[in-house]
Amino acid sequence: MLSYSTSGSPSSPPLVFLHGLGAGKIQTISGLPHLENTHLIAPDLPGHGDSTSYNPTTYSFDSFADHVLKLIDHLGIETCHLGGLSMGSGITLNLALRHPERFEKLILLRPSWLNSPQPPHLKLVADAGEMPQAEFEALPDFQSLLKENPPVAHSITAVYQRPDNQVLSRMWNSHPFHSLDDLTQITSPALVISSPRDDLHPESVASTIAKALPNSQLSSVPARYHEPEDYQKSLNQKINQFLNHST
Repeated sequence: MLSYSTSGSPSSPPLVFLHGLGAGKIQTISGLPHLENTHLIAPDLPGHGDSTSYNPTTYSFDSFADHVLKLIDHLGIETCHLGGLSMGSGITLNLALRHPERFEKLILLRPSWLNSPQPPHLKLVADAGEMPQAEFEALPDFQSLLKENPPVAHSITAVYQRPDNQVLSRMWNSHPFHSLDDLTQITSPALVISSPRDDLHPESVASTIAKALPNSQLSSVPARYHEPEDYQKSLNQKINQFLNHST
């Protein structure tokens, strides 16, 4: 069973929110401290945080989604809101396609995958999972990113603090759904959130997903890596507005 943390009142409507690649439940709990009328459930996905006893050869969007659904069932939750950041957005779409009856509103924060594996903008993240840090930092592409957007570059090298990075390249080689046309099947209200100056989560990906979903709204928050306090404040406000008002 996945490790998880919670915040907010258990009597409030549940929101299961899934972290990004290489992060963990701490990212979720620390990033969403001001949710109102919401019981936040933040799992560690396989290969992340305290959920480490999983076979790396099984890592994929499908298998991660299956583990999330097992956790939701274990908690006795019949329906809930569902959301995620980056990789977590992909898992959210995967689950919404396969089990639409289980999820009410969807939150897709800085999505980074569409319908194909190996998104080019995440190649450096995958490389970090395959090579020593010194070799990685010598890559011309990393040096270019370090010069052009240092905060984003440093966010990648932070993964070297993790004990095992196999999950990075394995998830880069996976994809959450097969076709953009699949997303037209998702009728749940969806909030798609982008952030500027983010090479790992292009605004174009968020826009493409929002256009494909029939019941979505596209919004933007301040730059995550350059204005972290304003980013968090705006993000919490937008999620509260979305979850606590009819759409």
